[in-house]
Amino acid sequence: MSSFIRGTVLSGVLASLVLVPATGLAQGRTSVKVGKDGSVQVRTGNTSVNTQAEGTEELGGADVEAEDESTGEAAGTELEISGSGSQESHRCSPKTEVNISGSDNDITLTGECKRVSVNGSTNKVKVEAVATIDVTGSDNQVTWKRAVGAKKPKVNRTGSNNKVTQAR
Repeated sequence: MSSFIRGTVLSGVLASLVLVPATGLAQGRTSVKVGKDGSVQVRTGNTSVNTQAEGTEELGGADVEAEDESTGEAAGTELEISGSGSQESHRCSPKTEVNISGSDNDITLTGECKRVSVNGSTNKVKVEAVATIDVTGSDNQVTWKRAVGAKKPKVNRTGSNNKVTQAR
């Protein structure tokens, strides 16, 4: 399959992944798996799309989890989460940088995250493992279980009443 056709198919699949959850039609979690052979499997709600391609492309973005079939780890390096009143769970890889913006979100991050940035108000974020935490805004709560590469993660706080604590 040519790279132009593969790019066109992947663009259409990603567009549907962004639009379907936005219209409330998707039920459950959305995932994208990219195999070493370049095959792509997309699942959202009760819908599944499988493609075969040459080469491998990493996919990522809002509400999308890209996963490497060989390791089971998230393949994307950046995860954008935005909105208000959401309750979501995502898995990080050691290279994942997570950007959370909005208000009243309840986000759980498993695995090792390189960086978690929270911008907004009254967000609650639970992180399994993280190297750097940035918090901007007000009344945000970030709880981390363990640090990556140090005894404690590097923490930057701007705003008022933002709390960053280690889970006990």
